[in-house]
Amino acid sequence: MLLRFLPMTQTARSNGLTRRMTMLLVLGSFLAIAGCSQQAPQPRHILAIPPVRQEIHILNDRAALLAKVRLTGEVRLTLTNRDGDTSNFQAHAVLLVDQNRVPHLLLVGTYLGQNAFEMGMNRRFYWLIDHTHKVAYVGRVGMQYRLPVGIMPLRPQRVLDMLGITPLMISGATRVALFNIPHADRYNILLLHSGGGEVDYIDRQISISRYTGQICLVRLYNRDGRAIAYADLSRYRPIGSAFDGVKVPFHIVIHYIDVHAEMNFHVKHAVLQYPGYTKFIFATPSFQGLKVVDIDNPANWITTRPSTTTMK
Repeated sequence: MLLRFLPMTQTARSNGLTRRMTMLLVLGSFLAIAGCSQQAPQPRHILAIPPVRQEIHILNDRAALLAKVRLTGEVRLTLTNRDGDTSNFQAHAVLLVDQNRVPHLLLVGTYLGQNAFEMGMNRRFYWLIDHTHKVAYVGRVGMQYRLPVGIMPLRPQRVLDMLGITPLMISGATRVALFNIPHADRYNILLLHSGGGEVDYIDRQISISRYTGQICLVRLYNRDGRAIAYADLSRYRPIGSAFDGVKVPFHIVIHYIDVHAEMNFHVKHAVLQYPGYTKFIFATPSFQGLKVVDIDNPANWITTRPSTTTMK
């Protein structure tokens, strides 16, 4: 009986091997066809680095096209006050910019129909309102450079610089240099300030991608050469058909190192030349019912006081 079953077992094994070989051949053929149908990745084209004067014209022309822009989306904002208390916001955000003649900015975050925070500046004042802790930081534009580090959690005037949409103003005390790292994927535009006979210091670094030609990083420095803030800009999309599709970053991440603040802005919609009168849109808000840090007064760099009036 054993001899009778042995040939049948060998036949079954032979048939099993045949089926397995057939399946492997079919699978191999399928993978070969699939591999042939996929195109090899195309190498990324590296752009040539323009002369520094040409790059200044490119950046200033872009800033002129983006002189008035409106961005809406979702923002995550972290603020740390002078006492070390942290406020975290996740809100719908509207950012309005108007740089015609005088820089204006307004960023408002709302959650469930209520204002969570507000940051803005006009020709006279700049402010930051934390509605969670009912605190408003207020200062005058003409005295903004007197502000010590750490007094105000977030400076509105710095946001425009970090977005890379402010023009490069060249003067006797300001120079622009182009710095390139060989074989790198970006090159840097450096804004150098003269300290009145002292050694020049870097005020701002603008990094430009050699693959896209767009600003991908902005870094701010203090007089000691230490980085105090930086912004990562990505996901550029064109807006404004009238201007042949000037591009803006739809993902903006700003880190304020010196004051432990961070803003992560996912833009969902962007328009140019929005309607409305500048003096009404960017009017100084009322600070009634809020504790006001009047940062122009050194006595208020330590203490806060309630406000009952609107600054005029």
